[in-house]
Amino acid sequence: MPGQYQSSNLNGQHHCFICLLLWVAVVIYMTGVWMLSSRGPSVTSYVDATGTPDFLWHLVLYGGLCLLATGAFGATWPTQETWVLSVQGAAMALGYSILDEIHQNFIPGRGTEAQDIAGNLAGVILAAALVALWQTLKTSRR
Repeated sequence: MPGQYQSSNLNGQHHCFICLLLWVAVVIYMTGVWMLSSRGPSVTSYVDATGTPDFLWHLVLYGGLCLLATGAFGATWPTQETWVLSVQGAAMALGYSILDEIHQNFIPGRGTEAQDIAGNLAGVILAAALVALWQTLKTSRR
């Protein structure tokens, strides 16, 4: 029995480490987005130079944040329903995207645009839908 307790404790420590790692990744991702938004017009010039629509950049950026946050919530509360985790990740990503758009109002050469918020929202919805689809496929294979 003592070995079983130690094994369980080790698994608990491993789980805590994974949770911490995922939340650190979320914070690093969010910090990167904030720093990118703080760059001013150079970011806009770079996006324009790639030829990729600005909407797509927002979709991918905030979809990625939603997926990462959903994973962190899932590691923290593994018994939660997948849809609850998706909603939590989506709410976090969307809330952060709105804060970032407000932040851009204070950066010379930047501003808040409805199209950017729409791209952020589209990315969050797409990511949440992918999580739901993945869970449905995973459940149907059992």
